[in-house]
Amino acid sequence: MEYILAGINIDQAPVDLLEKVSIQPHELRLRLEDLARHAGGGVILSTCNRTEIVGASSDPETGLGRLSEYLDILARRGGGSIGDLDRYVYHAVGDDVIRHLFRVTSGLDSLAIGEAQVSGQVSRALQAAGESGSVEPIVSRLFHSALRNSRMIRKETGLGRDSLSISSIGLQLVQRHVGDLSDKTVLVVGAGETGRLTARTLKYVGVGRIIVTSRSADRAKLVRDELDGESVPFAEITSAISEADVVVSCTAAMEPVVGVSHVRSAMASRPKRQLTILDVGMPRDVEPAVGDIPQVDVYSLEQLHSIADEHRQNRTEAAAEADMLIERSMERFKEQMTSIDAEPVIRSLGSRADGMRQAELERALSQMPDLPEDYAQVMDAMSRALIKRMLADPITYMRSGISKSAADDVAQVFDLEFNEPG
Repeated sequence: MEYILAGINIDQAPVDLLEKVSIQPHELRLRLEDLARHAGGGVILSTCNRTEIVGASSDPETGLGRLSEYLDILARRGGGSIGDLDRYVYHAVGDDVIRHLFRVTSGLDSLAIGEAQVSGQVSRALQAAGESGSVEPIVSRLFHSALRNSRMIRKETGLGRDSLSISSIGLQLVQRHVGDLSDKTVLVVGAGETGRLTARTLKYVGVGRIIVTSRSADRAKLVRDELDGESVPFAEITSAISEADVVVSCTAAMEPVVGVSHVRSAMASRPKRQLTILDVGMPRDVEPAVGDIPQVDVYSLEQLHSIADEHRQNRTEAAAEADMLIERSMERFKEQMTSIDAEPVIRSLGSRADGMRQAELERALSQMPDLPEDYAQVMDAMSRALIKRMLADPITYMRSGISKSAADDVAQVFDLEFNEPG
């Protein structure tokens, strides 16, 4: 079995296309069940800047084809034209999948390099796949290893310092265009994980006034109470926009929640006052035409690359150190997997050899009926030691990882029957 991966991300594909393949948490279970029927299962990781599917297949070429087909199914589920999707889909097999997942989970492949949120997203993706029954043990072990590795990376490198997130670098972009936020009013649309993180960042940088709105009034109130801010019903979003200097929208909605009608109506009451909108939703929360309204500037994930590149340059040394640690972790993981794959063969070989040893020992003892018991015990111990020494080299070979087919080679030589790990 080989690891396989197919995906699409914001670095290579337009946002319009990434939106079409993105999956929100509430629909993930259904999509995983569809994936299991279409491609035999896997784990789907869908974040603000990527949608990727990781699986395993004994026929990587066919497996990758099925994963790509499923991305196409995702892209077409909303109808409309998707253009040349294949042009933007990337693939990986074997070691490249391991390396990629380790880097993603450690935040090395994020817009905000080193961001901590991604490991939580990877963990939830694995949990959802496990609950839906769409993930094989070999893939589950890879994800668990990637998560352990990410914790080690954050602890041992500079990536764990000054935790970054998409919302934090987005707010830096806003500050560059708006200036000091200490006398500004910021409306946060969405009170989920990203909304809470955004509101906390706003509090940390000293924004003058924070207003929170969400379709979940209870969650909006929780964020309000935590940060001594204000909350308004989602139905009053237009009036809230009219009071704001900055709007940060970060919901998990499938359709835009900040529309042209909302913003146009809000701006009518403040025609000479600038409004800056940061949209970090995926799919986008803000209708594209909002950016055409006078006195309104809209920034989305596409505009974050300049600041993301600056942070990447500042963390070059930490990222290089992290990549070295990842290479070492990969080798350890591969050795562990080789050992796991070899265990059924090792058990079968040990059982075969011990059966032969016992048969020969019994035959020898039957020819020496008057042999003292302590002598018989010595012969038994000697035969066990001899078998152990004879099997030491093939067992070491199977566990070494020198050859991916080591266990199969030994099984064929000794004509062994065994149950492969599931």
